Amino acid sequence: MKPLNKYIVITIGILTFFLVSCEKPLEIEPKSEFSGAFLDTQEGIEALLASAYANHQLNGWGGAADYIALNEGTTDTFRVYLGAYFNNTMRRYQEFTFDAGHTAVIEDYWRKCYRAIRDANILIVEIPNHPKLSDDIKDIYLGEAKFIRASAYSLLHEWFGGVPLITETSTELFPVRASAQEIEDFVISELNVAAPLLPSTRPASEFGRATRGGALGILAHFQLNTKNWGDAAQTAQKVIDLGVYGLLPNYADIFALDNEGNIELVHTFPNLDVAPVGGNWTRNTLPGDYPTNVVNAATQSVVPIPFYNTFDSNDERAELIVTEYISSKGVFVNLLDPNEGPVGDKYNHPRSFKYPIDEDSADPTIGGQDVPYIRYSDILLTRSEGLVMSTGAVSQEALDLLNEVRDRAGLPDYTLTDIPDQATYVDKILEERSWEFYSEGKRRSDLIRHGRFIQNALDRGITIAKPFHVLFPIPQTEIDANENLVQNEGY
Repeated sequence: MKPLNKYIVITIGILTFFLVSCEKPLEIEPKSEFSGAFLDTQEGIEALLASAYANHQLNGWGGAADYIALNEGTTDTFRVYLGAYFNNTMRRYQEFTFDAGHTAVIEDYWRKCYRAIRDANILIVEIPNHPKLSDDIKDIYLGEAKFIRASAYSLLHEWFGGVPLITETSTELFPVRASAQEIEDFVISELNVAAPLLPSTRPASEFGRATRGGALGILAHFQLNTKNWGDAAQTAQKVIDLGVYGLLPNYADIFALDNEGNIELVHTFPNLDVAPVGGNWTRNTLPGDYPTNVVNAATQSVVPIPFYNTFDSNDERAELIVTEYISSKGVFVNLLDPNEGPVGDKYNHPRSFKYPIDEDSADPTIGGQDVPYIRYSDILLTRSEGLVMSTGAVSQEALDLLNEVRDRAGLPDYTLTDIPDQATYVDKILEERSWEFYSEGKRRSDLIRHGRFIQNALDRGITIAKPFHVLFPIPQTEIDANENLVQNEGY
């Protein structure tokens, strides 16, 4: 891991403070630790910006692992068995029995986003007339604040639809929900403002901070998921035209511990091998008898065999999924046989090692594996999909973009004969994205975007899945704390 830079150190301190102090429902009014003379200094603004980033980044215990689990555990690409994480959190999401009272994960997620929004709102007020900041720094910091605020609202929109739209440092005690369309319009406008204010590249010491490509990448991703097809294609092209990003030749190198900040990462949630910003993905995915010094939890997070079997035998992306190993007792274990061994199906499924074991972690219960939010392959596939969905036809350009991703995976190119129409393309792009982005938290939104999320659940025998499940419930604690907050339909 790279040495801790000043920025990340500040972030860790701020994040620690919030993790231990923010246990109550959302408080709209900001606390006084970021007010008055302190914010008149550059150090004060930077500390508040670090706090905003700490709340924006899906890292630490849970963090990205929870985001991935809920966005894939509700689909066919991921499953959790056993342990407290299964019993207390994931079981109800996987079985579609979750409700507003089952606030595990979604409550913290809601509050973390609104803490980021609160911090960003203060920054957006304070930065323009700040007495100590140069004009250039003002632009960058303002771009970062708007980026963080828009990103938080995009995440809230993804899970909850319309939410309270708070853009002031002081607001009504009980804010009403904005419509999903109002949140959509705000996110798109805000990211379009933020992008030109941000630098195209960052030094290694600022890895994880917002860039122009990051803002445009999240915008393209959001436009795709909100079916602004043509705009998504155009925004993706802007990222391509920056000339900053590219596909790495070897898929595994994207996620390597010693390769953070590589050219495929458009925006990333960094993790460090120290609390509270270390990831806990590995401890939940390791088989119980896997030979490693890393702490192994009772939880078993797996890649279901039916999904694994959809990979082409030549697909190099599947090489990061462990299907067999020699146990710590020297026994050969075949994870593709659900009946092998005494524990059966709950243990014997393949495991995603996309985020490699951090054997050198300072804390064996966590790891420093960074989690990508937007990758360059996502940009290529976003433009491809946007072109096909906006025009109703499959063009050679759309296929070339798709094939660029397939080429890296070691798969043959598709031709216009293979994919002659839009309906066939949708089938193929959903397959491709499931193989390219497994364990990255994109499957749920991909299926929802094409109206297949509920059918996906029904096909897996989850007969109680209903159309309203495309949104999660607003946590009941937030409903109870705000008399004007209306629950999502069905909950």
